[in-house]
Amino acid sequence: MKGTNTVIEIKTRQAFRAELGSLEVPLIRPRPTVVLVYKRDCPPCEKLKPLLGALAAGPYRDRVAFYQISYPIFKLFQPEIRIEGVPALFFLDAHGPQTHMYGTQKDELKQGLDTLLFVSNGVFSEVFDSQTP
Repeated sequence: MKGTNTVIEIKTRQAFRAELGSLEVPLIRPRPTVVLVYKRDCPPCEKLKPLLGALAAGPYRDRVAFYQISYPIFKLFQPEIRIEGVPALFFLDAHGPQTHMYGTQKDELKQGLDTLLFVSNGVFSEVFDSQTP
């Protein structure tokens, strides 16, 4: 799974532990990570998936790891973490700290990714701006 430049789907507990470890305990990671928790038949989730794929294959290639996991599987693996709605995004800093957000608000997504890379809000990919209304 490592070394790909796409959004990696987490389907098993083994993959979850190997790729993410735990979301309830801040861990030091090889690179910053974005985790999308989605539900099937969720229009905002379906809208967000290709955008994350474009970011993973484009400007954030090799700089940020992108994962997605369905809500039922997420709750099975991380029952302690309460999710208020989907899509839910977790931004995991490579140094341990993490933040999360719900929905698809463009400015909040920009801010979440920018904080992972320690850049100002103005430094965001053209991919994001070109693919979101």
